[in-house]
Amino acid sequence: MADTICASQGPRNPRLGEVLLAEQCVTARLSTGTTEKSSPPRGRRARKRAHLVLDAAQAHLHLDLIGLDERCTNLRFIPHKGRRGGAINANFSRDLERAQEHNNKGFGIYLQPNVGNGTKADDVTACTCLFIEFDHMSIEEQLVIWRECGLPEPTFMVLTQGRSVHLYWVFTVPIEPERWVVLLDRLHLAAPGCDQSCKGKNRMMRMAGAHYINADGESNGVSEVINVTGYRYDAAFFEETLPLLPSRQPCNRAPRKFPRTPGNLRKIAEALDCIPRRVEGSGTYSEYRNILWGLIAACAEEGYREEVAIDLMEAHSPSRECGWHIPQVARSGGEQIGPGTLFHYAKQHGWRSHE
Repeated sequence: MADTICASQGPRNPRLGEVLLAEQCVTARLSTGTTEKSSPPRGRRARKRAHLVLDAAQAHLHLDLIGLDERCTNLRFIPHKGRRGGAINANFSRDLERAQEHNNKGFGIYLQPNVGNGTKADDVTACTCLFIEFDHMSIEEQLVIWRECGLPEPTFMVLTQGRSVHLYWVFTVPIEPERWVVLLDRLHLAAPGCDQSCKGKNRMMRMAGAHYINADGESNGVSEVINVTGYRYDAAFFEETLPLLPSRQPCNRAPRKFPRTPGNLRKIAEALDCIPRRVEGSGTYSEYRNILWGLIAACAEEGYREEVAIDLMEAHSPSRECGWHIPQVARSGGEQIGPGTLFHYAKQHGWRSHE
């Protein structure tokens, strides 16, 4: 296995021994991550158990394939959409036992593939891999979608036990965050229909070995590593082969003035105004859903309630005229979407902050 990566560049801690595994009530290594799509999901039979057991072997395999140092790997425990409770930051090395406890409390367990001293975007110091997901097609289709998109075979995949498979392409050498952001945008361009919210230097991805907790608070099964090739890629390969991003044109229309809008909301309103109005039947639901969630996060960051964001979006792309129900969409999820999503889409349409 390649050397592990840590923001502090210290020697790697040894992996959990069998004694500690037993103390944590997690399973020892049971699989090697070569599961094919025909293999039965191992966790489904445990759906009704009172106590869920985290598969530490799968969790470590996930880290090993990316090349992460467990001491420097950030985790986050996130409640299922619509359930109470806020996200909790954690560390893989110190908090694997806590991860199991929170998994039993109904939290999903996520890890941060990129290396950073924290979970904010500015904390990320090195990027280890490209990743992508689709959630609007069958699992069987997702397992081969990379071929249809003309992409190289992934290093490995994670079968989440939800609606999606996560595809990873691991770099031979980690790259700078600025370089990575452009590459991931180009990867999304090469994979039409992928989840556009699955980006961001500090993006959290579902951790193998943890149970996927559904909306009813029950386990769908254990997320697991599958289809391991072990292939690693130079970032230069993707820079040569992925489609180029279109040149960004400035916003053609003159920005509207918002004289009665409070100063801390003006930037948000102007960014939203630069994004074209949603067109019903245009296949852009997931994109505008994420824009709405980013708008809610941006408003919340400035101290405004969700209703303010809903009013702004109703003025921009009214529910009755644009074929969606904004309040319902607003409350359907979005816990992982931050303010940057709104500004990202606005920049795609030529918006620039004047701060």
